[in-house]
Amino acid sequence: MSKILIKNGLVIGVDRQEIQDILIQDELIVNISAYIDPPDNAAIIDASGKWIFPGVIDPHTHMGIPIKSGHSADTFASGTRSALHGGVTTILDFSVLESGQSLDESLNQRIKLAGESLCDVGIHVNITRFEPEILVEIPKLIEQGFNSFKVFTTYAEANMMLTYAQIETVAGIIAQHDGVLMVHSEDNDVITRASEPYADRSESHPRLHGLSRPAEAELVAISHLGEISSRTNCSIYIVHLNTAAGLAKAAEYPMLRVETCPHYLLLSDKMYEREDGQMFVSSPPLRTESDSKALWQGIQHGQVHTIGSDHCPFCLADKPQNTPFQDIPNGMGGVETLFPTLLAQFIERGLDLGLLVRLTSGNAASIFRLDHLKGSIKLGLHADLLIVDPELPVQGWEKSLDTNLDWNAYVGLPALFPETVIQRGVVVVSEGRVKYPSPGKILKSKSTSQE
Repeated sequence: MSKILIKNGLVIGVDRQEIQDILIQDELIVNISAYIDPPDNAAIIDASGKWIFPGVIDPHTHMGIPIKSGHSADTFASGTRSALHGGVTTILDFSVLESGQSLDESLNQRIKLAGESLCDVGIHVNITRFEPEILVEIPKLIEQGFNSFKVFTTYAEANMMLTYAQIETVAGIIAQHDGVLMVHSEDNDVITRASEPYADRSESHPRLHGLSRPAEAELVAISHLGEISSRTNCSIYIVHLNTAAGLAKAAEYPMLRVETCPHYLLLSDKMYEREDGQMFVSSPPLRTESDSKALWQGIQHGQVHTIGSDHCPFCLADKPQNTPFQDIPNGMGGVETLFPTLLAQFIERGLDLGLLVRLTSGNAASIFRLDHLKGSIKLGLHADLLIVDPELPVQGWEKSLDTNLDWNAYVGLPALFPETVIQRGVVVVSEGRVKYPSPGKILKSKSTSQE
């Protein structure tokens, strides 16, 4: 039986912040109090002057998935090691539905790959084919503890798209069984029309990626999805929302939940003009500075519910310059810098740290029904904790990254990394360095009968 006692840290909760002691026994938090006598054989961590956050839940990662002619550059092993360094103790990744596979087969294949993960992993189930046998599987998977499913309103050329009518059918089934529908929300018709001027594939400038996938695509898709949510009473989670217009439209529908990403908050389409502009190509594309401003306002007004990294990284060699922009792999890394960059921004902007907790752990745990395990600092939950020294420097952090990647989108921005990370009662980061993490676990959502 292992015990850790954290003394005198400022515990950052959703609704309040107070100096408390936290006692961890094995994997769980067993006591939180203003003062706890040190038990026998307990390791003591003095957190005086430091902040304690719940471990971050990144609701959107893509470890080692097929993209165009290659794969994203992180495996579950390398990506989750980086995640721990940045304070992410749980990732939610996605299955990949291959030709001829059932949903269950694709899920089990992904679970097998996730066995090398160093942090805990939940799996969203991708639905990229609309077939009767696929639909029949949805209730069974929800019953097994996999309650979130993702569909796409675009990527017809990759045979990943469902029509809005098909999405409504899927949404109806998911709603009946109390699951969550996640949607990549860019309208395919809008993208097709906008892409026509570049059909000869002679253009390479990365700014054209954004022009071929205009902001209108998000607005049109969210309008359709909002109506679908109203008709089916399905909870629909909009992944990586990135436009002011899309955010305003999503706010009109009470059953929509909104995720955005650090690259849409901290970067803009001006990045495409840099010499390494091709490295910033992701889908949806980076938008204007006014869109970023609107997203920050949406965060403060409660219109944004989660922030996920959409971690889909590539090295410099994976995105060579002067490639037709359509062939540039879409995606950027971000799981390691997710929390540190956001924390620095919240401090700089004078925003409530409790709101940061909601956005980076509490809301994701609630939406995806993991709050019986994670998402806050409470008795009986997993002891996933971050200890942050607010006096540490916020510049020069790129020299200390724990990654196999050779490019980072956020270099030059402030970031405040956790000094200590505890995952299920084990110290996996000490003095800012990853140390001997234990294997992660596959997580399952709680059923309605557990509530």
